[in-house]
Amino acid sequence: MGTSSLYKGPKKTSLLPSDYTPDENTDKLTSTEEEQNSGASNEDDSKEEAKLDNQSSKKSQESEHSNQPSENWGKARRSMRKAMNDRSVSNIKSAIRNYTRALGGHTNATRQASKVRVTVGTLYSYFSGSPDAIRQRLISVGIQFDGRVTKDIFNDICGLIAPIPNDIEDSLTNKAIRETFAEIAADQTIDLNLLDSFNEELLQRLVGGLVKHYIFDKLLLQSEQTALKNSEKVSDLRELERSIKTYIDGIVDSVIPHIVKSGLNPEDFNKAVETLFDISYQQMEELQ
Repeated sequence: MGTSSLYKGPKKTSLLPSDYTPDENTDKLTSTEEEQNSGASNEDDSKEEAKLDNQSSKKSQESEHSNQPSENWGKARRSMRKAMNDRSVSNIKSAIRNYTRALGGHTNATRQASKVRVTVGTLYSYFSGSPDAIRQRLISVGIQFDGRVTKDIFNDICGLIAPIPNDIEDSLTNKAIRETFAEIAADQTIDLNLLDSFNEELLQRLVGGLVKHYIFDKLLLQSEQTALKNSEKVSDLRELERSIKTYIDGIVDSVIPHIVKSGLNPEDFNKAVETLFDISYQQMEELQ
């Protein structure tokens, strides 16, 4: 999965588990406040972190992880190992919770997701509005529909939206949007040659998919090596991944219908996306 910042310190769609209770206030849009200082790493640790990933500059590493106490990452490592050895419900929840806290909590995790939030906004700019307006908007930027399968159409749209993977966050966003489009294109009920396909449900699936894949892929990037060290069988690791994704998918799916609506102006939608990430990470942080 690549070098992870987890190991030296701040360095398919599933149903929501039956014991999960969504936040009763998920339909209320609130702007995320400026990140709170959760502690500072020393200068030597920051330099070491920068060396651990050749995709990120020293400045990027310090900005991303300066507020993450090393003890939180140590606890996250131990939780992931424990979940690998015993994939009980309580251990899975603990691994997700401690990982999110190691990010600096939901507020800091949402701040770190600034690049993917921009891409979500771009996605919304193409897929919001009436079906005819969406289709004409895509045609105007060179997307061809006639005689083409949905998969190929999505590939072209992906080329418009996906950022160049110049750094970790852009790479995660690029991967997440490609996974989302591939997932939806595989749904035989979606045909982008039909106007009826351009509806609010598709918009919610696109936005929700991008958010879910980004959160999950980032967690794997930062923590899977820990689990790999304790996994005797690949099947055990895949089971752990599926369990974690079940919770992430369920949390995001429970929030999406209350927040993502077609017809929002760009400013309100940006606030909605920030709220979507914040609530999702908060639910992860508070799993019991």
